[in-house]
Parts: sequence; structure tokens; C-alpha cells
Amino acid sequence: MEATFSPLPFDVEAARQYGMIAAEVIAVGRKPRGRVADLMIASVAAANKVPLFTTNPADYRGLDSVVTVVPVSVPASAP
Repeated sequence: MEATFSPLPFDVEAARQYGMIAAEVIAVGRKPRGRVADLMIASVAAANKVPLFTTNPADYRGLDSVVTVVPVSVPASAP
């Protein structure tokens, strides 16, 4: 997988998205502090208008209006 995909940067647009996402999290009474990494990942996906594929969809609950979360299964390890 590492050789197949290039990482998306946390750029200016992702930072803007992060601010909006953090504000939304606060507006619903949650604290973004313990979720910084997850919110940064979501903001990069939102900034690039791509879905967020994750094995931990619960980490992104409540962000449906900002990013499309696609749950995936943990791949079976090779024999």
C-alpha cells in the first residue's frame, strides 16, 4: 500500500477545514482536544474532496456533513 498511494498534505485548505470541523465538534458539545489527529485526517479528506476510508468509523461519528466516511475491514494478515 505504501508504494501505491502518495500522502495528502495538511495544507492551508486543510487548516481551514480543521477550524470549521473543530468549531462543529465544539458546537455539539464535544471537545476536539483528544481528537486532534482524527480531526486533522478528516480535514485533509474534506479539503481534497475525497472520502475517508477507515477501520475506525466511530472516530469520525458526527462529521457526516463535512466528510464521507467509508468503513473498511482490517485486512487479514498474510500467512
